[in-house]
Amino acid sequence: MSSKRFFFNPPTKLKPFKNDLAPLGFFFDLIPTKIFKIPIMPVPMRIDKLTNHQPTLFILPDFNSLKKIFQKYHLSINFEQFFLVGLTNLISYAKVKYKEITKRTLKDEIIVQWFEKSKNIVTEIYSLTGTFTFIISEFLKTLYFIDKEKTTEENDNPLKHIVQYCDTMINHCEEKIENNIFIIKKGDTEEEVQLYKEKNNKCYPEIVSVDVDNLSLNKKQKRSFIPYLIYDDLFDCFSYNKKKLLENPKDNLLINYWFENRIINKDTTIDKFRIDELYFNQIDLSLFDIKRLL
Repeated sequence: MSSKRFFFNPPTKLKPFKNDLAPLGFFFDLIPTKIFKIPIMPVPMRIDKLTNHQPTLFILPDFNSLKKIFQKYHLSINFEQFFLVGLTNLISYAKVKYKEITKRTLKDEIIVQWFEKSKNIVTEIYSLTGTFTFIISEFLKTLYFIDKEKTTEENDNPLKHIVQYCDTMINHCEEKIENNIFIIKKGDTEEEVQLYKEKNNKCYPEIVSVDVDNLSLNKKQKRSFIPYLIYDDLFDCFSYNKKKLLENPKDNLLINYWFENRIINKDTTIDKFRIDELYFNQIDLSLFDIKRLL
């Protein structure tokens, strides 16, 4: 039989969805990988907006709520470093996947255009802000109890706390989906919408539309997304983490890493700033220079 060779032209770009808002947040993950050496994870793992230099809405946590958590557990986050690492991971992942799909290199100017456009879109998605705030809060709570046990020489079992953290996140996602209530901003008020509709014992995720302020164009635009998929992705992430950690427990589970690299700080390690000032430390993505990550 004569050999045959088949050739095909890879796509030049990923399929764009122009009116898709594609909201994205970052959280402290647990297991490093080849791409995510510092495990601050973007979710959902969407790269089509980036590769098509269309804006992404970044979901920021509620900094005022986190200030209370900082004070309660005597821990604080260097948010600039947190988001720099998260953006670096997202860009690295996008470059790898884009190369795999298109056989082309993702150009730096496309990444710059994407980020500059992303800095100019603003809206409030209350449920997602609450969820990402809750994830960060629970992570700090977990670190606090792990570190407390080490300090007091109690039964030092970080895996127990990390698995409990995963369970808390899994339960959070399940409750959000089960309650089927999602809160967005509508005008100057809050509006409840559904994550999905049920028909013939099947669930159909809802497409939710929100008004987005485009600061560069000085106008509002209608954009849509599917919030159910975000909770589904988070559920999968934490379920996978729990499974892998139980299969292959690790001694320190990167707990010391966050302190050693000053991404998370204890009160006692901060000697150049007043604690009160640090508690008000937020992040302004409009000041980020994406070029230093390329």
